[in-house]
Amino acid sequence: MEITRATPSDLVQTVDRLVRAFARDPITGFLLQDGPTYRERLTRFFSLLMRARIALDMPVLVAREGDKIHGIVMGNIPSSPAWPAGIAQEWEDFERAVPGMVDRLAVYEGIAAQHAPAVPHYYLGVIGVDPAMHGRGIGMQLISAFCELSVADDRSHGVYLETGEPSNVRFYERADFIETGRGAMGDATLWCMYRSHEREGD
Repeated sequence: MEITRATPSDLVQTVDRLVRAFARDPITGFLLQDGPTYRERLTRFFSLLMRARIALDMPVLVAREGDKIHGIVMGNIPSSPAWPAGIAQEWEDFERAVPGMVDRLAVYEGIAAQHAPAVPHYYLGVIGVDPAMHGRGIGMQLISAFCELSVADDRSHGVYLETGEPSNVRFYERADFIETGRGAMGDATLWCMYRSHEREGD
């Protein structure tokens, strides 16, 4: 298994893996609302996130085995730039097309912002592994690679993430994340977690 930077040609295969991984995820379920169009919304959601981050040269890493992609992790660096105008417009159109998404996103972002660290950090926004490949340590490899990028960046003091899946909390704790807070997100709970890098002066 090799962890590499994603390229635009990886988009279709990678989004397919994410759609499988997030088929019953509490966060995307809350934001996009389950129903007959959920898979279509999920596909567009992850495609926009991935395209924007690749365009901005943000961290987008995939787990490869030959020509197969089995997992992905992507997120933001400290002081992330604005999205390219065309993708930003697509995102606004997407938000308007999903009833109530803007309000639900505000709830989610409010909880996340409340418990995010005050120091500059990397944000691990999405991590997903093809369910058929679970149990092979791919998720931990992806987290480690993402955290290594943060450690190598002198601006960053750590990595922050959120999860709505109770079983993931222990997984992240094994990767040295600690809970910074939580909040109610509809019927689900959003856990906020942080892994600090000790820097001089911290």
